[in-house]
Amino acid sequence: MKRRPSASWYVVIACVAFVICTYISDLMRLAGLRRILHGWIWVAAVNVSQFIICVSAIMAAHAVKLKGALRELGLRAPLRPAAAFSFVAASPMLVIFAVTSSINAKMSLLSVGVGCFVAPFAEEVLFRGYMFGQLYRRGRWDFWLSALIPSALFAVGHAYQAGELWELVGIFAVTGLGSILGCWIYMQWQFNLWVVFGLHGLMNLWWELFGVAETALGGWIANGARLLTIAAAILLTIHKDRFWKSVGSERNPVDQTVEEGHIDGPAARNLANLDEPLLILQRAR
Repeated sequence: MKRRPSASWYVVIACVAFVICTYISDLMRLAGLRRILHGWIWVAAVNVSQFIICVSAIMAAHAVKLKGALRELGLRAPLRPAAAFSFVAASPMLVIFAVTSSINAKMSLLSVGVGCFVAPFAEEVLFRGYMFGQLYRRGRWDFWLSALIPSALFAVGHAYQAGELWELVGIFAVTGLGSILGCWIYMQWQFNLWVVFGLHGLMNLWWELFGVAETALGGWIANGARLLTIAAAILLTIHKDRFWKSVGSERNPVDQTVEEGHIDGPAARNLANLDEPLLILQRAR
C-alpha cells in the first residue's frame, strides 16, 4: 500500500506556495508584465496568478485533479446558503451606509469588479481556503495557531494603506481580527469558502459603493456598521442549523475527498473538532 504524506509535507508545501504568492508580483515585474498591465488590471492579474498557484499546490501536494483541488479549498460547497448568509449578515452595512453616505462618484466597473470580487476571492482562497485550511486540517495544528499565522500575514498585506502609526495599528487590528473571524466562520460552515468570500465581497462592495473611506480603517459610523455585520455573522453562524437545516445534514465536501482516497485520512481533521475555538471561548466566560 502506498504510504500517505505526513502532516509536515502539507505544511511545507503550503509555506512554499505562500511565499511564491507573496512575491508573484515581483516575479511578474521581472517578466516585464508591469509595463503592459496597469491599475486594476495589474491587481487582477496578480490575484489570478495567486489563485492558480494555490490550486496547483493543492494538486501537487494531494495528488488530485482540478475538481479535487477545488473541493479541498471549499469551492465545490453549496452556494445558496452561502449567498443567503452573506447578504443577511452584510445588510447592516448596506442600510447604514445608504442612510449616512452618498453614492461614490469615483467608483468604476474595474474598481468594483476587482476590488470587491476578484481581490477578495483571491485573498480568501490564499489566506483562508489554502493557508489556514492546510495548517489546520492537514498539518493538524490547533485552531488559534493556524488562524493567527495567515491572519497576521493578511494584516501585514494591508499595512500600505496606513499613513500614520495610529492608522497602522488600527488597520492591523481591523484586518487581523477580521481574518481570524473569517477562519472561524470558514471552519464552522464546514469549510465552505463561498461563505467567507460572499461576506468579504459584500462588505467591500458596500464600502466601495458608498465611498465610505480610502482605507480599511474607516470612521466611527463605518466601524459601527461593520461591528453590527460582524455580530450578525457570528449569530447566524452559531445558529446556522436553525436557518439552514440542510447545511448541518450535508456531507462535508472535504470528507468526500477523503473518502475518494485522494487525501490522507489520518491527516484530515475530524468534524467533531469544529467547535474547538467556540468551546474555548465558552470556558473563558
